[in-house]
Amino acid sequence: MRSIKEDEVKFIRLTAGDEDRLLEYLHDLSPETKHRFGPHNFDRQSVRAVLGDNKLYRTYAAINTVSGKVLAYSIIRHGFLEHDKPRLETCGLAISTEQDCTYAPSVADQWQGKGIGSEMLGFIRNELSNAGYLRMILWGGVQAGNERAVRFYFSNGFQKVGEFEYYGLNYDMILDIKNR
Repeated sequence: MRSIKEDEVKFIRLTAGDEDRLLEYLHDLSPETKHRFGPHNFDRQSVRAVLGDNKLYRTYAAINTVSGKVLAYSIIRHGFLEHDKPRLETCGLAISTEQDCTYAPSVADQWQGKGIGSEMLGFIRNELSNAGYLRMILWGGVQAGNERAVRFYFSNGFQKVGEFEYYGLNYDMILDIKNR
């Protein structure tokens, strides 16, 4: 298994100019990874809409400095998903439109388990802290059967706040951005 050298990756906030390389990244994901990542469609129109809406979304990537290719991608949505609000409130969460954000990460299949996701989360967490966010809500929760992802979230400080059924058991998870 290949590991990445420290100087071979950089973390950036994506812009509209990154549309083609993000589309290439999304296209190359395995069907299983695509199935688990669902905040937007994998087509040009959806990517253009997300990259172009800087008020609602912040998009980040881990870029290989040698090839220029995207190794990991995360989307942050300002606030929360309206359809998740009632469920999250039953978990005892007081949802804040201004201080909460919703997080959806993905890592290219060949780079999963190599630490890029954790490093990128640290980068994003710092950016969000500086922008005044206090809490990160996991977008759509995590499938309980996705043990690798569940371990990732717990090892990076997320807390399970509830459970729900949607094509199987899922966990709602949050991360306090200010606590490190």
